[in-house]
Amino acid sequence: MELGHPEHDKTFLYCPCLMANYLGADQSFNSLQQAAYQLSSCTDQIFLQIKQQQALNHIVDGIRSSQDLNTLLKTTATEIRELLNADRVGVFRFTPGSGWDEGEFVSESVDANFSSAMAEKVHDHCFGSQFAVHYTEGRIQSVADIHAAGLSDCHIQVLAQFQIRANLIVPVLKGRELWGLLCIHQCEQPRRWQLSEIEFVKQIAGHFAIALQQAEYLEALQDKVNQLERAKAQEKSLFKITNRIRRSLGLEAICEAATTEVRHLLSADRVAIYRFNSDWSGDFRFESVAEGWKPLVGVTTTIADTHLMETEGGRYTNNETVAVADIYAAGHDACHIALLEEFQAKAYVITPIFQGDCLWGLFAAFQNDAPRQWTDEETRLLIQICEQLGIALQQAESLLKIKAQSIELKQTLEDLQQAQMQQIQNEKMASLGQLVAGVAHEINNPVNFIHGNIKHIGEYVTGLMSLIETYQEHVSPAVADVKVFNDKIEAVDFDFILEDLPKMLTSMRMGTERIRNIVLSLRNFSRLDEEGTKAVDIREGIDSTLLILGSRIKECGGQYTVEIIKEYQELPLVGVARA
Repeated sequence: MELGHPEHDKTFLYCPCLMANYLGADQSFNSLQQAAYQLSSCTDQIFLQIKQQQALNHIVDGIRSSQDLNTLLKTTATEIRELLNADRVGVFRFTPGSGWDEGEFVSESVDANFSSAMAEKVHDHCFGSQFAVHYTEGRIQSVADIHAAGLSDCHIQVLAQFQIRANLIVPVLKGRELWGLLCIHQCEQPRRWQLSEIEFVKQIAGHFAIALQQAEYLEALQDKVNQLERAKAQEKSLFKITNRIRRSLGLEAICEAATTEVRHLLSADRVAIYRFNSDWSGDFRFESVAEGWKPLVGVTTTIADTHLMETEGGRYTNNETVAVADIYAAGHDACHIALLEEFQAKAYVITPIFQGDCLWGLFAAFQNDAPRQWTDEETRLLIQICEQLGIALQQAESLLKIKAQSIELKQTLEDLQQAQMQQIQNEKMASLGQLVAGVAHEINNPVNFIHGNIKHIGEYVTGLMSLIETYQEHVSPAVADVKVFNDKIEAVDFDFILEDLPKMLTSMRMGTERIRNIVLSLRNFSRLDEEGTKAVDIREGIDSTLLILGSRIKECGGQYTVEIIKEYQELPLVGVARA
């Protein structure tokens, strides 16, 4: 049978007897026995209602003080079963989104003689269409005997699997939503439920509704706290990674820090960075993996994902993030699932990494032990991490460009310095050549004059000496002046002069010849009187250089013996350019 709302929302002190039945003086012994029985029954009911009120107060206190809904439901089920002397008391919850056709018992207290209902899933396709609307309105079902209540066959089959003969069902509402049912089962035999029992269970269900709202509020509050803690942890990790990037650490250190921080923050089994190659194949370059899972970096060969290679990055080129809670329920192709199985992944979230406008690689978090529903906060964290990695990549690229430019500028500077030194040397040599040419010109004129006159002086000296000899041979000694002449000859040591003067002339001739050769060598060395490309004999250049350095070579003779050996071969002329 189904009962509507009771007329009074209070605890009933239900006593059907009247004291006047046994107060008359002319009552018979049977009347006294009947009155005594009624009085005893009334007293029992009063004590039962007192116990019910005490139990209700205890349950209400538990609801107010307890934050653990499961413990509260278990304790309440036990107290109700003991108080009503029922075979089973259970709290049944409907599966969200099932249309009230499916659910399970989330708490239970059952007599040891009967099986538990906790392990059973309940599927009643008649419930949602026939009974849910009535329970949502707060109506109660009280059945004394399921076989005599006119229930449908499908309903009886559901009740029979739990050995139920009689039951009392009270809806548990969370606001206006039918959350579940508070079920009292009598399994051994039928049972007629008293109005006080129905009212007691109904009040318990009402307080359950308060407990559910309280639990929902606490859960929402805890979720907010958890979200704030996760957001704080994510912000801390993001700050740490950003700080590493700002400190200009190497890309390798940044990637290792990012994978480690994110894996610990998300409690994921693996976090890895995947790098695309030029043909859109790829390799795992960095990873942080939990213990017990095989590494992917440095072990697996280059990954040739045909879809990514054919589409040149696929959806990731459009900066899309892909989050998959279960690879077997995502509609992936068999080859894609096989590839993910090689990674030991059951769930994943992948975010693209861009270097400027180019897709550089992927940042992936894997859950290997079981499927996983990724939250929006976790996805946003990965996106932010990838943005920071993109900045790090641009920073690393800029650093490489700067280093390359620095090397190029250094080489250019060295080339300029070398060219400058060469230019200075050329100017020095040009100045030296001009100086040498000027000196050679100034020396050459008087030397030529001296050298040319030495020949004539020699001729003159030879003639004079010949004249003096002739004079000595043919002049008579009787002449008075001869004696004076001879004395003069002796005074000037004429014989020595005759012997030494030719030697002096010869020495002077050799000196002037040497000076002329040196001047010629200097002119050949400077070659200021020539322009364009000239064919020269390199042997002449060597001889000229040796002639100029002759004095220095001789100065080394005191400590070292320098011997110059010339073994010239037949060499072709060498082209020399002069500006």
